[in-house]
Amino acid sequence: MAAAMIIEFMGTSGSGKSTLIPGLIRILRDDGLTAMPATEAIQHYMHKTHLGRLICTLMPSSLQEPVLRGVFDFLLSRFYAVRFVASRPRLASYVVKLQLRRHIPWRHKWLILRLFFQMASWYQFLQRQPSNEVVVFDEGFAHRVTHLFVSEVEQPDGDRILAYLKLLPQSDLVIWVQAPLETCLNRIHARGLQVRLRGRSEQDIAQFMLCAEQVTNFAAHYLAEAGWHMAKVENQRDLAAGIAELRHAVLEYVPQTTSSGQILCES
Repeated sequence: MAAAMIIEFMGTSGSGKSTLIPGLIRILRDDGLTAMPATEAIQHYMHKTHLGRLICTLMPSSLQEPVLRGVFDFLLSRFYAVRFVASRPRLASYVVKLQLRRHIPWRHKWLILRLFFQMASWYQFLQRQPSNEVVVFDEGFAHRVTHLFVSEVEQPDGDRILAYLKLLPQSDLVIWVQAPLETCLNRIHARGLQVRLRGRSEQDIAQFMLCAEQVTNFAAHYLAEAGWHMAKVENQRDLAAGIAELRHAVLEYVPQTTSSGQILCES
């Protein structure tokens, strides 16, 4: 049986990736596919492992979900992160070396690396599950360019970004969410700033976001030219309009994917 299909979102902070995921799930399910965000998929497939079945046998139903998640987070995630490094040593090495050379606070370097290898462990685990379903990542490998190459004190380096992109495992579909920079700035202020932007001046925040937009655009255009399946969504108005745009973009692609019957999404 084929492995689950993986769909990932990419876009600058505030473009609306996370808010569109429930809409994407509904679109895929309405089209007859079984789709779920990556966090839900971890729980779903943990139930099917030997360890998961043992936990479900020994634990009362009220404790099964938190215990399964805890076992994955504190035990299996490390195992699958090591498996990922072993399967893609050049990518793992490049990401670590890249972060060590950056002129950003060490706490930010550690955060970026922790989130990268957490996501990599999810990817490695989910890729090994035989399935005819779809999993969605809101911040997959392509989106990591906004973590690895963006700050208010760095200029985007095209050569370094390309070196990273050329090492990536290819997702089945990347949804590139776009919104005007001013809209993204308003949204991130309304919902609360991410850790790396807290305590920064308005000028620094604007520069960070401009860099993120440039890096995202560069990466998206390269991946499209490299043959990745890309669906672009303009998400500058209300949620209903964004979902309608998403439906139009994704359903153009879905008929090409239903032969495998899988799509995976991360929340």
